[in-house]
Amino acid sequence: MRQRQIPPRRAVTGRRTGAGTLVVALAAVLAAVLTACGSDSGSGSGSASDAGSGSTTRLTVPTGSVSASQGAFQYTVSKGFFSKNGLSVTTPLSAEGQLKAAFVAGSVQFDQLAGGDVLDLYAKHVGVKVIGCVAQNTGYYLYARKGTASVAALAGKKVGVPSLGGAPQVAMESYLASKGLAADAVKFVPLGSIPNVLTALTSGKIDSGLLSTPFNFRADKAGLPNLGYATGPPTPYLVNASWAKKNPTTVTAILKSLGEGIWSYQTHKDDAVQSLGKFLGLDPSDPADKATLSKSFDAYLPPIQAPPGRCSADYFTPYVKYQPAGQQQALQNLAPLIDNSYIDSLDKQGFYQGLEKTYGPLPNKTTIAHVLR
Repeated sequence: MRQRQIPPRRAVTGRRTGAGTLVVALAAVLAAVLTACGSDSGSGSGSASDAGSGSTTRLTVPTGSVSASQGAFQYTVSKGFFSKNGLSVTTPLSAEGQLKAAFVAGSVQFDQLAGGDVLDLYAKHVGVKVIGCVAQNTGYYLYARKGTASVAALAGKKVGVPSLGGAPQVAMESYLASKGLAADAVKFVPLGSIPNVLTALTSGKIDSGLLSTPFNFRADKAGLPNLGYATGPPTPYLVNASWAKKNPTTVTAILKSLGEGIWSYQTHKDDAVQSLGKFLGLDPSDPADKATLSKSFDAYLPPIQAPPGRCSADYFTPYVKYQPAGQQQALQNLAPLIDNSYIDSLDKQGFYQGLEKTYGPLPNKTTIAHVLR
């Protein structure tokens, strides 16, 4: 889920070691960080007038993954786009499960959360709202031990995921079904983080694992077989519903910051790669690291990720069947989960047209209509 920002950036893996240990250590202190900062977030963002009066609203936004998928968010923080809109954002590193628990506890008011976790919170009647999506789904690369020739060969084997019930597991269950296997044909092993999944896979402790960029590049380098790309529900921007109702100006400021920050990131590759290098612990002046960063940046351009646009319940519905049986009834109607009113308002104000005029068109012929969906 996203304290000072510098420690999380040092926490990542590359050619460096100890990332798994550091993830666990940082996750252990997250509760203390949120206790210190979360109350300020709640009270500091407690009124919409504060957000527009020149004062600073403080938000703790834990980062749930050390991945290039977080590059645009970290850029938005470091380049001052949140500050521009009266927000002070800190981004401690967190395990996926702890971020979900933070929403339950009310210590986090806004973050980007895996779709499976969003469905879990909604089924348990936790007051949350989805306010924006950067894509219609989220994908992971499936790698396996050397000698594994097919997905079918994974039946009964161990598959590493960061946490049980999280986005990679839901994506894998859907992928198994698409290959004619039962969703529970494999045994999922929670390992805390995607870097830990790669470590366990290369050491032979698991039979396969789901990876994001740049860890898929390291799996390629290690000669591990790539068994495909598994997609699951989107990883939307989520808010505490009662907090958002009291602080609509702050929610709008968040989306404006993200919209401009991500647009700038995706249209300024050289600058973006420098920022991404700091977050991933890679050196852009090193030829090998530079190549990894360049590919990592490209991997999360539209349509894989775009500036925040509208969400739809239809993006989540196909994955409801992978949630626990006891949740199925509560997940029949997902419409109340989605709140596109903030995106709609920004669209009517010409916000996205202004971004395109300022920063130019997005890569891959991505139009404003593509962003807004």
